[in-house]
Amino acid sequence: MSDYEALLKFNKVPINKEMINYICALTESIINIKNSNSMVSIALPPPPLAKFIKNICVKSNVQTPTLMATTVLLEKLKKIIPSNVYGIESTRHRIFLGCLILSAKSLNDSSPLNKHWAKYTESYIHLREVNTIERELLNYFDWNVSISQEELFSSLSYFLEPIKQDMMMKQRQNSLLMNIPSVNSSSIQLQEDLSCINHHNNIPLEETKTSLLSYSNSDYSLPSLASFQSYTDKDHSPSSVASSLVDEDNICNNDSIEIIDEINSKYIDNITQHNKITIKRSAALHSFF
Repeated sequence: MSDYEALLKFNKVPINKEMINYICALTESIINIKNSNSMVSIALPPPPLAKFIKNICVKSNVQTPTLMATTVLLEKLKKIIPSNVYGIESTRHRIFLGCLILSAKSLNDSSPLNKHWAKYTESYIHLREVNTIERELLNYFDWNVSISQEELFSSLSYFLEPIKQDMMMKQRQNSLLMNIPSVNSSSIQLQEDLSCINHHNNIPLEETKTSLLSYSNSDYSLPSLASFQSYTDKDHSPSSVASSLVDEDNICNNDSIEIIDEINSKYIDNITQHNKITIKRSAALHSFF
């Protein structure tokens, strides 16, 4: 699973609280705030940053790709602004709004005007201030607001990694399901093996089916339900096996007994000649027929 495929899937996810909180935390890490005792800040305190971001997203109807591309600009700005610089209460709100405006204008053919962005802030930031914020950020970025895929992969790794792991897990599950042999393929293979045995020994197919079916139904088939003692006490010669087969299938004529003796004798010889085909195959053939 590549980062690009995970990014395509992530772009289809609607904006949620986790995305907003992530952008809020990233914005707060850019610059420190020093509380001021000005009359403006006391009379009109800024809304919580997370609430401010949420309101902007709802009113502007911004989509996930545009919003999350803002993280690339915020990461760049974090490297530009010195760590010893302090801002006022509304600085973080202005930084986010400015980066969102640049992201929307650089990624979309059509985006809201600055007067619309000022309206989305519920008049907390006026149009003149919005224009100033945009110009200042362009100067910080040296007018380079391009966003590459590698930058997106890096800034959104927090969201992309779980998607990649989830998709890799699903691929493993699908591969395991694809590798399970189907009943039809197993049946075809068993039929081919049976035909090969019949061709070698010149045994009719129907006679071999009858013999294997009776043999797998007897007490001597594996796995056996009979105890080990009862199993060892019985005679396992071809003639005794044929006799038990006759009793179970209610075959009462001598011709049938001779046919079954011949089938079992040839079948046992075939086990020795062909790497001692296991009784488990007989059980599998019984389940097939």
